[in-house]
Amino acid sequence: MRQRYAPELYKKFNFEDMPLSVFRAALKKQYTNNAHLTDFRIIDRKIAECRQVMLACQKTWYNSYHLRNVLFRENVEAKPKDFLSTFLRSKN
Repeated sequence: MRQRYAPELYKKFNFEDMPLSVFRAALKKQYTNNAHLTDFRIIDRKIAECRQVMLACQKTWYNSYHLRNVLFRENVEAKPKDFLSTFLRSKN
């Protein structure tokens, strides 16, 4: 998402519980996570995905919780990777 759109997105999805600078840093982190990519096909795909997410945000197809999970993935629990952990988690 573009940095110019950040203040509008910040207000639209009610992220007032954090400073705008933290929100901008989370957006920037999404870009810097992919700085190591060199294959043009993968870069084109990432650009297309970003445009889709930006369009979904503009059309308000995402809610604020979804956007928080996209920007701040450290708050999301990791899924179990082995069968036994998955089985035990489903029994709770």
